[in-house]
Amino acid sequence: MIRTMDTAEGMARYELWQTCDLDTSLQQALADIPAAPLADWQASEIAAGVASLTAATTESFVPQMLNWQHVGGIHFKKGCYTGQEVIARMHFLGQLKKSLFRYTCSDAGTLPAPGESLLDGDRSVGNVVNSVGFSDGHSEILAVVRHDAAEKSLVPESASDAVLSLRPLPYSVPEREKTDTPDT
Repeated sequence: MIRTMDTAEGMARYELWQTCDLDTSLQQALADIPAAPLADWQASEIAAGVASLTAATTESFVPQMLNWQHVGGIHFKKGCYTGQEVIARMHFLGQLKKSLFRYTCSDAGTLPAPGESLLDGDRSVGNVVNSVGFSDGHSEILAVVRHDAAEKSLVPESASDAVLSLRPLPYSVPEREKTDTPDT
């Protein structure tokens, strides 16, 4: 059992990884828990601000744009990995102009797809990273967006009449606030 990041609304989240047969009491305890649809887990990942790459978004973002430094996905003081020099340069010398934001959208008609542009008027200011739709017509979205455009009236490229509403993340993103960033 792994405790994962809470959602912005404070919901506790866990993952259970099974590597061997479960004893009878644990099997019974799990059988008593009602199954939830995959969309619920995907929505909780979005509400926790945890981005997942897809085929449409692979190689589109550096880790800092996905806020991975704030969710334990990257650490600037340990380890060696492919691309470390570029990532460290962005962290220590560069100015991050885009990062991950959470939005909700009602009545979009079609679910904004990963990689789809978000528009401010006719100008693309970001891209959808993850999205999940619900039967009531609303959707939850994680998108990498320019800091200077995140609070504007953004619309998905596929649904120009659907306006996005900015939602909170469960962690702060100092890069947006132009404050000193602690090494993580």
